[in-house]
Order: sequence, then C-alpha cells, then structure tokens
Amino acid sequence: MDNGQTGFVLTSLAIGSLIAMPLAGFLIVKNGSRRLAIASTILFIVAVPLMGFMPGYTALLFLMPLVGISTGVMDVAINAQAVEVEKLWGTPITSSFHAFFSGGMFVGAAVAAGFIWAGLDLGLHLVAISTITTGLSLFALRNFLRDEPESSSQDAGGGNRFGMAIILLGLASLCTMIGEGAMADWTPLYMTRVTGSAEAIAPFGQAAFSGAMLVGRSFGDNIRGRVGSRLVVAGGALLALFGVMAAILYPTPVIAIAGFGLVGLGLSNVIPVLFSQASKLPGLRSGVGISSVSTIGYSAFLWGPPVIGFVSDYQNALLPGGIGPFDGVVGLRVGLGVVAVLMFLLFVLSVGYLRVKD
Repeated sequence: MDNGQTGFVLTSLAIGSLIAMPLAGFLIVKNGSRRLAIASTILFIVAVPLMGFMPGYTALLFLMPLVGISTGVMDVAINAQAVEVEKLWGTPITSSFHAFFSGGMFVGAAVAAGFIWAGLDLGLHLVAISTITTGLSLFALRNFLRDEPESSSQDAGGGNRFGMAIILLGLASLCTMIGEGAMADWTPLYMTRVTGSAEAIAPFGQAAFSGAMLVGRSFGDNIRGRVGSRLVVAGGALLALFGVMAAILYPTPVIAIAGFGLVGLGLSNVIPVLFSQASKLPGLRSGVGISSVSTIGYSAFLWGPPVIGFVSDYQNALLPGGIGPFDGVVGLRVGLGVVAVLMFLLFVLSVGYLRVKD
C-alpha cells in the first residue's frame, strides 16, 4: 500500500469510531458503562486478529470500521468508569488514566518490534496478543464498578449554548489529536522510508512517542498544580513543534526517535487540560462541553491520516528528488510538516485565545 491507501485504511477505522461514540453515550445511559465495556472488549479481541488474515486491500477496508466501532465504544465506556473511580478517589487523577493508555501503546510498539525481529507472521502476532489480552481483560472487567443505568432526568442547571469558547477548545483538541494520530500512525513508515532504519528498529519511533506520553502523563497532575494549565498547553505545543521539526530537518534514526519522544512529552497533558476546561464552561449542561470538544477532536482521526498521506504522495510526485533541506525522500517529511503547522497554531491558541484557568 502507498501512503494514500494507508491513510484510507486508517480513515475507515476512524469512521467506525466516530459512528460508535455518540451511540455509546446513549447505550451507557440505558445499560451502564460496565456492560458496554465488556461487550466492546469482546468485539475488539475478536476483530483485531482478523486484520492479519484479510485477503486484500478491499477486505481490510471493510474490516477496519468494525475495529473502530469496538475501540470507540470501549473508549467511551472506560472513560465513564474512570469518572466514577475518580469520584471515589477524591482527587484529580485524569492524567494518570491517560498515562496507562500511553503505556499500552509503548508496550505494543515494543512487542511489535520483537515479533518483526523474530520474523514471525502478522497473523500469529495478533492472535498471540489477543490471547494474552483476553486474560488481562477478564481480570480487569470483573473488577469494574457495577454502575446502574442512569435515570432520564435532565440536569437542571445550564443550557446547550454552543459558543466561541467551545469552538476554540475544540480546535485546540483537533490540533493535538492530529499530532497524536500522526505519531501513532506514521512514525514506523517514517523510520523505514525516510530515515532508512531497519524494520525491526522502526517501531522504536512510536515507542519513544508513547513512552514520553506515559512519563509526561504520570507526572501531569503534579505539573499542572505547579505551573498552571495555560503553561502546560503553551509549553507543550512548543516542545512538540521543536521535536517534529528536528525529525523533519535531520531525518536520521536517532534524531527522529528523539524528536518523536519530544512530541509525546509536549502533547502528553494537553488533552486532559482541554477536557477539564470544557467541563467548566458556563452556559452548558454538565458533560456537554466535554462531549463537544471530544467530538471535534476525535474527528482528527477521520481526516488527519488521509491528509498526511495525500500530501506525502503529492510531494513525492511533484518533487521526486527533493529540494533544499528536503533532499532525498521528501513525501513524508512534508506530510509531517502539517503537524508542525498545527503545533504552532496550538501555541498561538493557548497564548492568545483559549480561556484556560486553574
């Protein structure tokens, strides 16, 4: 598959997620988050190994929305559980929950590198991982809170006003999630096609990003308390901009891995801050702010991957030999330039327009 086809595969997954997320909110109200978490986890464990056995590109396109539906529903259900756990805990621990998500991506990238190094087939890889995660899921899900379906009573306070503040927070979320998605989806290809690294080394770019996210989120709640939410977003945007530009301008395996790590560290606590701010906006019902910002942000996974893929393929066709500092394989370097532009926009938004308060 070329970059554009890869982008379409990722988009088909995002379509499934975006379709499932609004439906998941309705189903949680009717059935509770624990039941929905169990159902979506079962679907995920069954669907993911099938990716290694699809007979062709078209079949993969039909499968990926099913994977997206399972991940979208699981995302909403587990976050709903996290809200209840945080209430019982008594102190903010949002960044810590996100840290475990990044930890899973880190472990997954490392395991993928091991399977590639051993020369094992992708189908065997995914079946083995699903078998292991089945045991982990059984242990986790049996300890989930047994929440009951919510009543149909409406929140008496607030309204549904959709103002400029929610749009700006949503735009900041969009910039951040395109950056996160680009690192998660494109770094292995960047490592092999641009930096010339071996396939077994390629997942380490993604591992550096997710590992840095894990570290940043592990200390995120404490950092926000010390420096404030605005500095977390503005400083994180600058750090991510510096990291992605380093990978673009100096495409060697070591510098690219280090640059992707800086992007992960910079973006690690931006989404928790934005979601927290969205929940405090005046004139909105409880939860409407977060759902609005998250919907805008998650749409990044719908059109972000194909945009980067098409920009990359277009530049490869337009400038096959490169130009100036982009000599050599130019496509994905320019594609990641989209992320650099968005990191600069995120910085401008955080400094001049976002109403970020602690």
